[in-house]
Amino acid sequence: MDYKDYLTIIPAPEHVDKKINAFKRSCGKHIGKFPGMYAKAHISVDFIRDEVDKFTQKPIALRAFYELMDFKIRTIPSHELKITGFDFFVHGPNFRTIYAALELDEETKYWFDSIKQALRINKRLNPHITITRKIPTAFFNTLWPYFQKIEYKDSFKVDFLTILEKESGKLFDHYKEYKRLHLSKRSTASPAIL
Repeated sequence: MDYKDYLTIIPAPEHVDKKINAFKRSCGKHIGKFPGMYAKAHISVDFIRDEVDKFTQKPIALRAFYELMDFKIRTIPSHELKITGFDFFVHGPNFRTIYAALELDEETKYWFDSIKQALRINKRLNPHITITRKIPTAFFNTLWPYFQKIEYKDSFKVDFLTILEKESGKLFDHYKEYKRLHLSKRSTASPAIL
């Protein structure tokens, strides 16, 4: 069986991607190369694995799912996300992830809940833009004092979600764009109807 991995993301625009990648390169100067160092800035929303039809090379279960999701996502308004500095995740005693934090006011939480509902995501979503993913605590202890001194604020409007795909089990393969799900062009002042 052939399987593919599908990653739903909110891609960061070029000005945010450049800034995040500058932070990543700076981290690399202090701790060396790390996984995800060259990845484009994005917010991960969901991950799904699906079997692929041998003849059409299209996902079997997800093809119809994404057609339906495309319709639902179009009912959700575009939204402006605000970056408000940095924070980190703790992965046990040995690893940490440093990320650019998003302002999660009530309107933004509602917007993400609408996305989750439309995509039928049942897991908890903690939206963020990863800078260093799951680095050893010693490296984190080297970097974090610098991040605590930086004031980074930015914002960008989200007009679409991107579905990326790659073959399952191939660690060094890069994701490629499979499909874009466009949001409504109306403002977030009116609630999404799902």
